[in-house]
Amino acid sequence: MRGRLVAVAITPAIWMVAAPGQLYAQKELEAIRLILVGARVAAGKAAPAASAARVIPTAERYLGTPYRYGGTSPVTGFDCSGFVQYVFARNKVKLPRTSRQQAKVGKAMPRRFKSLAAGDLVMFAERGEPISHVAIYAGHHRIIHATSSGGAVRYDDLGTRRGQWFVDHMVAARRVTPDARGLMLDLVRLLDARSLADTALDIGDLAPRP
Repeated sequence: MRGRLVAVAITPAIWMVAAPGQLYAQKELEAIRLILVGARVAAGKAAPAASAARVIPTAERYLGTPYRYGGTSPVTGFDCSGFVQYVFARNKVKLPRTSRQQAKVGKAMPRRFKSLAAGDLVMFAERGEPISHVAIYAGHHRIIHATSSGGAVRYDDLGTRRGQWFVDHMVAARRVTPDARGLMLDLVRLLDARSLADTALDIGDLAPRP
């Protein structure tokens, strides 16, 4: 039928109307999608959780890297906060060094895993003790972390007996969103002098061994 318009999906949230016979090659549609999505990001409408979730593929690259007390490198090993700091630095977020310092940056989130999104930081402690461990929430009721009890960077399912330790000892959660423009986000400079002076390394988690 003459004059009939055709709806073309660019993204699940963006549609474009084309005239009959006005066909677009895949490359053209991708170019249009990138322009429109880029405009949304520039306007500050990118979803924070989606941005934070970018750290998960980075973290997965280091699965199996040995745990090392005080470690900050995939070559020699990571401790919990060294791993988190390294992964976020690869996504242009400069975090402070220890889990206690990391618990003071970003946006505070409810202490419930069901309220978290992939990329959120989760802190743990023994009852009445300072924060001693940090992990990255990976979604689907899992965390990815450099775990002293597990001996390496690994995933842990929070629905298991081992995972229950982390559920029971969660004491804080923070959301740290990378800059949508790709600029380095320096959160260390937001710490006060007392927090900056708290440089004792993390002792790690005391979860049951895998």
